[in-house]
Amino acid sequence: MNISAVMIDSREPEWVQRLQFGGAPTAVLALEAGDIHVLTTDGAQLIIERKTGEDLLNSLRDERLLPQMARLVEKRLDEQAAQGAFTTWPYLVITGTIYRGPDGKVFTGERGLTGWNWDAVQGALLTIQEMGVFVIFAGGDEDFEAAVVRLANRKRDLITLTPPRPPSILGPGAAFLANLPGVGPENSLKLVEWSNNEPAWALAGITDLAIDCPIPAATRRRIRAMLGLKDRQTLEIIFNQQDQPVLSVQGG
Repeated sequence: MNISAVMIDSREPEWVQRLQFGGAPTAVLALEAGDIHVLTTDGAQLIIERKTGEDLLNSLRDERLLPQMARLVEKRLDEQAAQGAFTTWPYLVITGTIYRGPDGKVFTGERGLTGWNWDAVQGALLTIQEMGVFVIFAGGDEDFEAAVVRLANRKRDLITLTPPRPPSILGPGAAFLANLPGVGPENSLKLVEWSNNEPAWALAGITDLAIDCPIPAATRRRIRAMLGLKDRQTLEIIFNQQDQPVLSVQGG
């Protein structure tokens, strides 16, 4: 067996914490990313996220899945940037029954037929793999330990894979700007850079059509309309009595 040590997240159920992984040393602790970390005798580290079919759908519904996968792949991206050898291998292991049911809906072993569209779920899994997280399916909870051992025993010295679409997690300010009409994630990053990472200044700038901005004028007019600004009104930053910057509507 190729496992030298295993770390198990303390939030995993008790049956996972009791797994032996062929007698390898195990430790239960709070992990920042993934549910299982496996150190192999050939110097690799496997970062594994375990999900049942139902967990997968719930994570998609709550918009937690892609941020979780982005955390899994962070160390591997650092290795790619350093142009060194890859030692980190992120995996999503989906356990149990999940397949395409009648009318293209997803069927899971826990819930049966769901309202989820099978093609949409497959698209999400494809996005995860494009980010650099490798997706495999295990037969069920009883097969999870064996699936981890199989992953640890794989040879990794012949093929090196790099993610073609590295993920970028938006900060709170960029996420706010991205939700403005017609902005989106890519333009929000441009606005963050343009405003020196000050979302309030960005909002004031894009709503003042006399100011040059990396956002098209038509989009800026849509944002003004959404905010209810009249023709001569602009958003400006003023300082209150506590010398704190606040947004204010100016003009009439």
